[in-house]
Amino acid sequence: MNGRRYILAGGGTSGHVNPALAIAREIQREEPEADIRFFGTARGIEHELVTRAGYAFTAIQARPLPSRLSLDLIKALAAFWNGRQQCRHLLQDLQPHAVIGTGGYVCSPVVAAAASLKIPVLLHEQNAFPGRSNRLMAKRSQAVCVAFPGTEKHFHRQVSVTVTGNPVLPAFFGQDRGEIRRKLHPDDERPLILVMGGSLGARTINQTILGLDPWIRQRQQENLPAPRIILAAGSRQYEAVAASGAPHSDWLEVKEYLYDIHEYYAAADLLICRSGALTCSEIAASGRPSILIPYPFAAGDHQTYNAKILVDAGAALFCPDNQLSAVWLADRLTELLSDPDQLESMGKQALILARPDAAATIYSRLTEIIRS
Repeated sequence: MNGRRYILAGGGTSGHVNPALAIAREIQREEPEADIRFFGTARGIEHELVTRAGYAFTAIQARPLPSRLSLDLIKALAAFWNGRQQCRHLLQDLQPHAVIGTGGYVCSPVVAAAASLKIPVLLHEQNAFPGRSNRLMAKRSQAVCVAFPGTEKHFHRQVSVTVTGNPVLPAFFGQDRGEIRRKLHPDDERPLILVMGGSLGARTINQTILGLDPWIRQRQQENLPAPRIILAAGSRQYEAVAASGAPHSDWLEVKEYLYDIHEYYAAADLLICRSGALTCSEIAASGRPSILIPYPFAAGDHQTYNAKILVDAGAALFCPDNQLSAVWLADRLTELLSDPDQLESMGKQALILARPDAAATIYSRLTEIIRS
């Protein structure tokens, strides 16, 4: 293979991995001969998602960095140093033309190693408030791409920042909603609601959905439209939620993780989810209405800022995590299901916010730092 060589790193959650996969696909589209490899931890979700997508994967050492002095902090620092040394050896052997980091603790040793070898580095930050890894490593990179205007203020003024939007897989754009709906929701006239709490799951959201059973039963008795709900419960809570949801199988389908997530977005009449940056960008690309419940412990409360973009555009409803309940959600669903025009309008407003050129803009910036 005579093409350029690229290393991508991002992990810990799918919100860091999927942008890296979108960038990798854009590189492939522009450079069919490119050699693309991912670095990540063997235990992280990045290993599963990257190998499933068909890319080469190399496991490295990395651990989350606690904010307080503890034994875990010492272990994390040791893992960072060992991972940096490991990555230096790997990068010396592979001689990549550039390293791309999309956030998460796995990026730090990779970016640090690349910077020490003077390999060009591009970082992409998905959230309105940058994560620690990207903030720490930004000064060691040649370019930082961000999703939202205003994010650049969180980086040092010497860092070169470009607003690109979040790279979303092409599959989210221009889908045949009718065909996908027939595939995932065949012969069913009920509204379809997709609920997600992220790859690890969200206890508040999961328990709220389980609590909807009395509302569902009441609507069934009154011959009112009662939705079918698909709940992606997350890896940490799947077994318990699936067991609790089993008696409600006539309206509730519990899954651990959704791999063809773009199809579920397209089929759904409404999304209920956290407001991670990539999720918000995928909602926009799919043109779907949503109810957003930000993760309350996100750094800098960045999920609230992410949600605000959709809410202010009239594309979503908002609920703080500590105010979410089955009663609140049932009231909102009653209103929305009785007003299909509002759902359609929310979906159209979401689509206006889509950035289909994000991956191409990031690729353009990448080629600039390689040539400079």
